[in-house]
Amino acid sequence: MAAADELHLSASAVSHRVRSLERQLGIELFIRLARRVELTDHGRSYMPAVRRAFDELAVSTAGLFGSARPIGRLTVRVPISYAVSVVAPRLWEFTARHPTIEIRLVSAIWADAMTPDDIDVDIRFGIGDWPGHTSEVLNAESATAVWSPGFEQRHGPFATASDLWPHPRVHVLGLENLWVDLSGPDNPAFRAADVTVDTSLAAIELALSGSFSAGVPSRFVTRYLADGRLHTQVGVTTDMTEGHFVVRPMQSQSTSTAALLFIDWLRATTA
Repeated sequence: MAAADELHLSASAVSHRVRSLERQLGIELFIRLARRVELTDHGRSYMPAVRRAFDELAVSTAGLFGSARPIGRLTVRVPISYAVSVVAPRLWEFTARHPTIEIRLVSAIWADAMTPDDIDVDIRFGIGDWPGHTSEVLNAESATAVWSPGFEQRHGPFATASDLWPHPRVHVLGLENLWVDLSGPDNPAFRAADVTVDTSLAAIELALSGSFSAGVPSRFVTRYLADGRLHTQVGVTTDMTEGHFVVRPMQSQSTSTAALLFIDWLRATTA
């Protein structure tokens, strides 16, 4: 009866489903006595695995969708490179200032599984034109060519971005024109030694490896240039037509106070 009450089913419905499972498995899971049931040896062996599976399912469900969405939770959809390079290093400042707001950052892996109602702050990278949405510039962006000290020792010195052309470079999908903008149209956009990746984050990692130079949004490499892990030169930066925007569905309701606080904090942090 306890199982029936928890599942909101009749006792006979529960019994029918258990027997159906037993037929499917080809074993008996329970010994049926007059007023109670007991697990068989097979049932006792099976129970820990079943319990573990349900526990993991419950945790995953709550983590992704929330069993009941907390009032203080703020879900922010953000490109992975922006999240790792810009938001994450200073997020502690926002949480310290607003300890009652729980931040959940989601990127490409889970973001497409969410509905617009699940997302409180939607940050996108592009030119600001998304049908059915309004967009507000969060950050205008520039791009910079960067390389590691080891790369410079082997192939440098580099005075301009054009000096990088004969050596392996990294391109980012969707930003293939960056190297033309950085080094000028006289140098071919691609060479056989070049590689292409799908995120600026991957491009930065390849530059840090010492095997490539990379053209990436300047904002993403500020820390690496400051601590010397990457190098650049004056004059190897160009303005980008793309930027990061706060995007809202046209039919959406008013933005929550928590969302406005986060957007204001992010804008001030990245100014």
